[in-house]
Amino acid sequence: MIDQLWDNSLLVNRHLDTPRLTLRLLELPFLHWCLTAEYAAAQQWLGTQLPDAWLAQWKLIALRHKDLSLDPDYRLWGLRAICLRETGAMIGHIGFHTAPGARYLQTLGISNGIELGYEIYPQWRRQGYAGEALDAMLHLARYHQVATAVLSISPENIPSTALALRRGFIQFAEHQDPEDGLEWIYRLNLAPPLVQ
Repeated sequence: MIDQLWDNSLLVNRHLDTPRLTLRLLELPFLHWCLTAEYAAAQQWLGTQLPDAWLAQWKLIALRHKDLSLDPDYRLWGLRAICLRETGAMIGHIGFHTAPGARYLQTLGISNGIELGYEIYPQWRRQGYAGEALDAMLHLARYHQVATAVLSISPENIPSTALALRRGFIQFAEHQDPEDGLEWIYRLNLAPPLVQ
């Protein structure tokens, strides 16, 4: 079981380490530098080059910058760079959309839940990195006693759907996203971690 592999002290720090990855919490200054095109400062802070795929996601960067600005308690749940431990290269991102217990999830019957999303950039896909990062974030949620994890996935995104099903997520709803179109909503009941 993956929970036996964790040093839970990492779960209150700025990063999570997995066997191949470091999930680095993207702090407010970093997001600001990305939005204001101060790329040298952002790269120095992150310790690696900023991928074009990341810089193209200015809407996401702006949204998470706003979330952190309005609610410092969101920090633990915020967006993280998925970086290779061996080289430091940023190969994607992952994060929770809100802190646990968001009102929109309560309307779906989930009172102590949290939704997350992720992306692995194209050249790094099909190597198990998404699953490794997802497992780390699910462990973080378990450690903080969140009861349910939620994913929203386009029916056309077959790899993400397969990953969700392998991790035990069950489809229970759907919705029409204004930007992304139809999404199926999956939930996973989280057991507490084995080691605390």
